[in-house]
Amino acid sequence: MSEPLDLLIIGAGPAGLSAAETAAREGLNYLVLEKGTIADTIRQYPVGRTLFSTPNELEMYEGALKPCREKPTREELLSHYIHFVLDQDLKINTDEEVVGIEKLGTDGFRVQTNRDQYVTARVLFAIGAMAHPRRLNIPGEDLPKVHHLFIEPYAYIRKDALVVGGGNSAAEAALFLSEEGARTTLAIWREDWENRDPKAGAMKHWVRTPLDREVAAGRLRVVLYKNIVSVAEHEVTLTTEDGESLTVPNDVVFVLIGSDADLTLLKKLGVNTEQGKLTEIPVYDPETFETNVHGVYVAGHFTHARHIKAAIDVPRRIVPLIAQSLRTQPGSRSLV
Repeated sequence: MSEPLDLLIIGAGPAGLSAAETAAREGLNYLVLEKGTIADTIRQYPVGRTLFSTPNELEMYEGALKPCREKPTREELLSHYIHFVLDQDLKINTDEEVVGIEKLGTDGFRVQTNRDQYVTARVLFAIGAMAHPRRLNIPGEDLPKVHHLFIEPYAYIRKDALVVGGGNSAAEAALFLSEEGARTTLAIWREDWENRDPKAGAMKHWVRTPLDREVAAGRLRVVLYKNIVSVAEHEVTLTTEDGESLTVPNDVVFVLIGSDADLTLLKKLGVNTEQGKLTEIPVYDPETFETNVHGVYVAGHFTHARHIKAAIDVPRRIVPLIAQSLRTQPGSRSLV
């Protein structure tokens, strides 16, 4: 076990990287623990995907992200975050998962990982929101052909592919599959298909426009459904919005209906949660992002501040507050 830390940050996504850089500037003895890789959530995006956001909404510093086109690809953004870590020489342990956190008296925590143990004065959760893909909970969903993550279309050329979902991820997967030769069906609720309001979660226009072209050309089938009934080895049965039973020949299914963060460690610490707009989130002070458990903070996509830009900006505001609280804490060491 190393010397006691001022701040232990869980997660090396944009929020965790921003927190680490700010902690270094504040003179804190900090460490980032990441169970996967740097920017692991983004690494799980489809290969070659163009991001929905412009560089100014994603970059760690203004003008630092310079994509070849208007919006960066998955690979360009990953490289940007990785080089930010290298250039700033941030202290990050990857492939190290936090498995338990114990509160030590009135102040401080003992953090157990799959490799080591740490003592820290403060903990900042900067975890992603893709730990638990949402499921349909239907017969056959555990078959090998059913996936809850889409990476690339090339294994499914001339095969029957079904995509279930109404957001950008599902629409994009259906588009990629159709464009690359899969016989693709998109199962979507009518309200999602007819939604054109970006503020209400409508598909981005640069996804919707080519998607409509695929439909018009007869290469992509759209089924307005009520519910998916079951998945079998060679077919999927669903109920259309009109209440009719429909059997669709099928080789592969992508269930892309969203995902949730893993709040297990937070709950075990006694952190209160509430139902947010899309999913369950921790309760926290909107000014400091501290939870009801003293010394436990949250930031990133699993809070109300869901956008990447907010995930980067929030730690730059709250980590100095954490440093200030440590400086004024009786018996604390003198921080640089």
